[in-house]
Amino acid sequence: MKFTQKLQTTFQVLISCLLCSLPIVGIVGHAQAAVTNPTAAAKVSFTFDDGLASSLTQAAPTLAKYGYSGTNYVITNCVGMATIPNTCKANTDASYLTWDQITTLKATYGWELGSHTNTHPYMASTDPVDQPIALTQDQVVSELVTSKAALASHGIDAKSYASPYGDYNASTLAHIAKYYESQRGFADLGYNTWPYSEYLLRVQQVQGTVSVATVKSYIDSAVANKQWLILVFHDIKTKASNNNDDYEYSTAKLDQIAAYAKLKGVAAPTVSNALVKGDVNLLANGNFASGLTNWSSDSTTVFAPNNLNNGSYPEPTNSIKVTAGSAKGHLFSAKVPVTYSSNYLIKNYSNMTALASGEIGYYIDEYDANGVWISGQFKASQRSVFVDAINFAYSPTSSRVTSARLQIGVAANSGISAYIDTAQWFTVTSVVPPVSPTNLLTNSSFDSGLTGWSTDKPSAILLDTASHGSPENIVISVSLAASTTNGHLFSNSVVIEAGKTYSLGSYLNITQNVSGEIGYYIDEYDANGVWISGQFKKSVTSVGVSSVSFNYIPSSINVKKARLQVIVTANSGVAAYFDNATWTAN
Repeated sequence: MKFTQKLQTTFQVLISCLLCSLPIVGIVGHAQAAVTNPTAAAKVSFTFDDGLASSLTQAAPTLAKYGYSGTNYVITNCVGMATIPNTCKANTDASYLTWDQITTLKATYGWELGSHTNTHPYMASTDPVDQPIALTQDQVVSELVTSKAALASHGIDAKSYASPYGDYNASTLAHIAKYYESQRGFADLGYNTWPYSEYLLRVQQVQGTVSVATVKSYIDSAVANKQWLILVFHDIKTKASNNNDDYEYSTAKLDQIAAYAKLKGVAAPTVSNALVKGDVNLLANGNFASGLTNWSSDSTTVFAPNNLNNGSYPEPTNSIKVTAGSAKGHLFSAKVPVTYSSNYLIKNYSNMTALASGEIGYYIDEYDANGVWISGQFKASQRSVFVDAINFAYSPTSSRVTSARLQIGVAANSGISAYIDTAQWFTVTSVVPPVSPTNLLTNSSFDSGLTGWSTDKPSAILLDTASHGSPENIVISVSLAASTTNGHLFSNSVVIEAGKTYSLGSYLNITQNVSGEIGYYIDEYDANGVWISGQFKKSVTSVGVSSVSFNYIPSSINVKKARLQVIVTANSGVAAYFDNATWTAN
């Protein structure tokens, strides 16, 4: 067996336990910012472990035939071990890239170079033969830092990391997150669903007995579900071993897989290029470098600035220390301007180090143009001791929402201890609202009471503030009730043009009706305000909510002004609520 046996079973169980607690999870006033991978889409990434020479001699030319590149996770201490046998811990019977070849892989073929540590140790566990003593925390950090520095010394800014043997735990992952933007294991089998979890990237292994047909089925699944498929290869050979423990795969089979992906129209980005990223963060001080500036909290003992290097890439020095107290605590971002029908992505890093009960919850508060709270959306939670990328999509719930803010809540008496960092808010799809026709009616939602309107039955037709209005502004409406004679509600006078078509509408909720109706009528006037004629337009008798609409065309060239008249028939037992009246020119 050329490779030390990969730790699959242990970590599959670990990840399965963690996944059961993970949530299923996607610029106003600014120029449109660039966001990579703003929506769910099928893609496949070809990744190769260890920095083997065959990545350059076999894999790169094969993928290049189809316009594809790959990601190679390099064991930096093994670079240059080209002869066989050698002393590389991963596999003494394989040939490794030189630094010049790594440069060629990047410059000529467009490959990404990531880190696979410096010496390929078990980062979290032990092995009775190869590594009976577990690494200390200092040694874990050394593996990460030394590898990153070695790559940097050759002009490579390594952002992606793969754990040797798929061996990691919460502690090692917290260190990994300080130096790299993503972590890819080996036993975390499956697919990645948008907007992804950077530190728990799932994979499909490709070696030995894994058939081309099987890999094609992986690609088909990714296409059908708009998911990101990450394939893991090791050594690529013209004549490859069928023993899975040798971690080899044939060049011809890789060619068939790449050809199929191309046939299916699937993009093949590098790991770093497949992540969701934006160049404009709408959350000021999202890395907490300035403490709680632009943030607020109802408990500074629960949420306290921390500068002891407990954060995440790319600026891990600063973070927010979370310590649960006897009362629930909340952290609030500044308000972010948002537009209805636009879509946003919120990303957060969280390292929960202790938990007795409860959760850290992520919530979006929504506000209207006056800064009045309208509603909220519960988006995600963390309920396990581990490192998580809490990423979720957000869309405003209505056109009334003009700003929103992120709220992070911690349960009381939960024993929670955590660090949160790198809060980001991106516009992923920006919809420019169509220019709405001007509403010619004054105070159409009755926010200013009955200003601009009048009635001949003030005791039966009056303002209501008990939340019986339209969904756009439910609080305020006009209550209509029948009396012994017909009652009327009159709009303001509207200046109109002969020959033009106008559209009128309103929200109407008839709560009871014995024998009458609510009628809609247009009064017409000349230039001096003298009544000329009228048009009866609509009647509503059914109990329930209606969206009333009708067109109006002036009856003659003499008509210069008009107004809406809403009629409540006498002695009818009618009771209703009227709201959101509109009068627009087509």
